[in-house]
Amino acid sequence: MVTNAGILRLEKVTEQHADLLYSYMSDPHLYEYLEDQIPTLMEVKQKFKFAALEKSPDNDTMIWLKWAAMIPQQQPVGVVEIGIFDDQYAEIGFMTFVGFQKQGYAPVYCSLAIAEVQRRFGLLALHASVNEHNLASRKVVEKLGFELHKVNQNAEFVKGKPTDEFLYRLTF
Repeated sequence: MVTNAGILRLEKVTEQHADLLYSYMSDPHLYEYLEDQIPTLMEVKQKFKFAALEKSPDNDTMIWLKWAAMIPQQQPVGVVEIGIFDDQYAEIGFMTFVGFQKQGYAPVYCSLAIAEVQRRFGLLALHASVNEHNLASRKVVEKLGFELHKVNQNAEFVKGKPTDEFLYRLTF
């Protein structure tokens, strides 16, 4: 468990972060509950290039904020992102790297990201989409105060099987 939240900080990602983070982000265990395939280093660099500009690579109207969660000695423990669409719908996503999971980092770095977005944008609500089987992520969002809002049945195909998507909402 994280004993000192003050040791963790967020760094806005840039294209240069891709080289540092790629070995962590390409671990197959992180994609167990995701439809996404493991990205290539070039794909990560391209996405981080857009994130540094706070733009989505595939949605011109979305503000996309992405940070690396860091502990001392430039050690990354995860990434967190928040996308804000033009209708003020906002969604958070996060990934805690293998070796740093179940140590209490995710609620801390997600809280830092949420606070930054609230300071800048004053959202009314924030959403999180979590695979039904991803118990660790469900625990994190619930610990952050998100409440289950909706279940989309068979909304995702993970490893060729349909699974439910749990939509959570945090109201400010």
